[in-house]
Amino acid sequence: MKRRHYQIIAMVLLFLIGGLFWGATADRLRIDGISGEIWDFIYSTDTKYADGYSDKRFNEIKIGMTEQEVLDVLGEPLTEWNPYQNTRFKDKANFIGFQYSVSPSDTHYRLRQVYFNKGVVAEKIGYFYVD
Repeated sequence: MKRRHYQIIAMVLLFLIGGLFWGATADRLRIDGISGEIWDFIYSTDTKYADGYSDKRFNEIKIGMTEQEVLDVLGEPLTEWNPYQNTRFKDKANFIGFQYSVSPSDTHYRLRQVYFNKGVVAEKIGYFYVD
């Protein structure tokens, strides 16, 4: 009887874990990690991506790539802005940010950004944003 109990618990756990990762892809896991999939399971997500965006192509972006190389891989961003303007990071005040994802309803989403310094990638940011 006890053995059967453990088998049922194991099956339920496998079902839950399988459901958790049903929609996950290797590329998305590389960006958001397991925690991103767990947050996605707990919260309803609301992510809008730029035309041409894919997690696979986002993973191709590397520090040192030029702005044009990023545009060739990911296409045009949804927005472009100065992420460090008016912050304490004065050495990064000239950075330009490309945003490839947003939350239309201002809630939890998969954040994707690329920051440039003097025309080359200085930072690449991707994670599951919990609001």
